[in-house]
This record gives sequence, structure tokens and C-alpha cells, in this order.
Amino acid sequence: MLGRRRAADMTVSELTELDRSRTRADLLWELFRHAEGEVTAAIEWYLARRRGPSLWSRSLRALAALLGIFGTLTPLVHAADPNTLQPEWGFVFLAGGAGCILFDRIFGFSASWTRYIRTEMALQQVLKRAQAEWAHTFLKATDSPSDKEQAALLTVIERLRRDAQQIMEEESAAWIGYLADGVEELTRSTAHGAGQRPGPAGLFRLDRQAARDRGGEAANRPRDTAM
Repeated sequence: MLGRRRAADMTVSELTELDRSRTRADLLWELFRHAEGEVTAAIEWYLARRRGPSLWSRSLRALAALLGIFGTLTPLVHAADPNTLQPEWGFVFLAGGAGCILFDRIFGFSASWTRYIRTEMALQQVLKRAQAEWAHTFLKATDSPSDKEQAALLTVIERLRRDAQQIMEEESAAWIGYLADGVEELTRSTAHGAGQRPGPAGLFRLDRQAARDRGGEAANRPRDTAM
């Protein structure tokens, strides 16, 4: 797993130069292929990124289940043979299982895995709908599309890019909100472990309202920091 190459970051590709000597139908096809390629690249990005979280999620959940079973069986083993295992080890196993769940919760491996799958499937649905709509609109157009037909085809392209961008923005907003929840949960856990009473803001707080607005203005309330 360490030798596996990390998926490249998603970036917006440059629009190719449009050759005016070609027909309008060819240019429209090129524009659609460009938008289609961007969505396909985003789908491949989510497919590649979900492999790591899926492995961590399954490993941590399996380890937590095993530790929970060991912790439950420890008193029974001790009752059967007191010299085999001390009952105190049951608390250690149970604490280890709870630690695995907390580790997964804070770092969001299971949440990232499901989020990547959900976003990838939503992008595929948007792409399939746009492909069907493009084929229907293009076949109705003439060999030399009129202004109205060109506008209809451009609308399909614009809708495809807008819907895909909206899905990715919602996924990013959900990630920011989950990250804020994980930070606050980690703050509460460390405060309880140290015997302190956590404040309302913890060590620091991420502004989740801006994430819910999908790139909108930040919330009016100030952010509390440790500084």
C-alpha cells in the first residue's frame, strides 16, 4: 500500500482552440467531448481516492470487532483457566476496539469511503443523463445547426458542467463539515482524558456554515481559536 501512487489532484483542463474552418457541428462535438472528459476524469479521481479509505475502514472495523470479541471472552477464559489470562486484559481489548472506532471516526476513513462512492455514482448519473440528452438534441439538429439548435446543444454542455460542479462542491462541503466534527470530537476526547472540562469551542473550530453554503459567504459569528 505504501508503494501505491497517490491519485493526482483534480484540476480544470484548458479549453482547446476552436478552429473556425471546421463546421459548427464538429465544434459543438468537440466542446461536448471536452466537458465529458472533465466529468470522466472526476469519476476516475473518486474511484482512485476511495481505495485507501476503504482499506483503512475495513481493517479498523475488523480489528475493532476482533478486539471486542477478545474482550468479551476474556472473563470466560479466565473463569475456565485462571492461569491462562487475567481478566483485566478484557478491559484492554475493549479499550483497543473502542480506540479503533474512534480513530476511524476522527480521521473519517469510513465516511470518506462512502462519500467517494456516493459522489462517483452521482457523477455517473449526471454524465449518462447528459449523454442521452445530447444524442437526442444532436440528432434533431440539421447538418448546419441553426442558432436555436446551437443554443440547445450548448445548454446541454453547460448543464453537464454545472451539475457536475455542484455535486463536487456539495461533496467538499460535506468533507469540511465532517472534518469540523472530527476536530471537535478529538478535542472533547483529549479534554476528558486529561480530566478537563472542554469549552464550547474546544481547541479550535472550523466554520461549517460556509461549507453548507457551498462557497458562499462565511458565517457572521467569529471563529474561536487557541491563539
